[in-house]
Amino acid sequence: MGISLNALILIALFLVLSSSADFAVKNIKYIALSLRLKMFVLGAILGIATTLPELSVGINAALKGVSGVSAGNILGGITVIIGLILGVSLILHKNISTEDNLKSLVPVLIVILSPFLLGIDGIFSLIDGLIMIALYLALIIYLYKTGKSNIISSESFVILEKKKIAQALLFSLLGIIIVILSSGFIVELASGLLEKTGMSKLMLGILVFSIGTNLPEITIALTSWKRKASELSVSFLISSAFTNIFALGIISVFKPITFQIGPAYYVLAFFLALIMILFVIFAFSDKKLSRKEGFALLIIYLAFLAVNIFLVGK
Repeated sequence: MGISLNALILIALFLVLSSSADFAVKNIKYIALSLRLKMFVLGAILGIATTLPELSVGINAALKGVSGVSAGNILGGITVIIGLILGVSLILHKNISTEDNLKSLVPVLIVILSPFLLGIDGIFSLIDGLIMIALYLALIIYLYKTGKSNIISSESFVILEKKKIAQALLFSLLGIIIVILSSGFIVELASGLLEKTGMSKLMLGILVFSIGTNLPEITIALTSWKRKASELSVSFLISSAFTNIFALGIISVFKPITFQIGPAYYVLAFFLALIMILFVIFAFSDKKLSRKEGFALLIIYLAFLAVNIFLVGK
């Protein structure tokens, strides 16, 4: 098959991946709410559930020997979440309150930037993976103890239909199975594209997979805008961002991730640090994020994208 046809199939598979993940998440939310789990537990479940695409793609990539894709996908995905999704959401919503998230932002920043220190040797080893998992768990415990464990706003939960828990569990498992299977096909196809385009594994993850596996978050942002919601929950995006590190840790424990330390790595590290630090600064200013700050985050993401496209062309 030609590159164009492979690309179209890849897009279709990403849509399947996104839809099945969204299907699983919807039913997981129903189960958690029906069992009256604490918001802390519910937030943790949702954070993991919405990271299913990244986790499943990463595991399949590791099995097929292209684990560098997962590193670029997960870390590049955070720039998508904060720069692209949050930036566009701010532009559409004008202002989003951050008052309920301020205490968690600095610890979140530390957790999100930790992989660049751990991976400076070009590998995320078993030990590195365990450290990332430990940092994630420590952050969850911190959120719980500080009383700011409501990672997801209660306004985000809308159950359109009442379903039995057993049925919801079955649908959740079905969604997860489809996520895993579709991610396997995606990695298989991407491996072929790597050979034809000559693009590095890390770069492919940064430019392609980071957007494709964050389609659920993008969908949530667009839906919120269409429904004219007064406020998009920043907490949901924060949760999705730092849970990516947990996913990276799990994949590293499953199988060490090796990648080349070069321009793509340093560009990713620079822009992710820049976008996260500015995000924290913006969040503390007036305890809200404004449309102007949304434009700033989006511009940084577009600059990040442009630099990476330039590197691919070299």
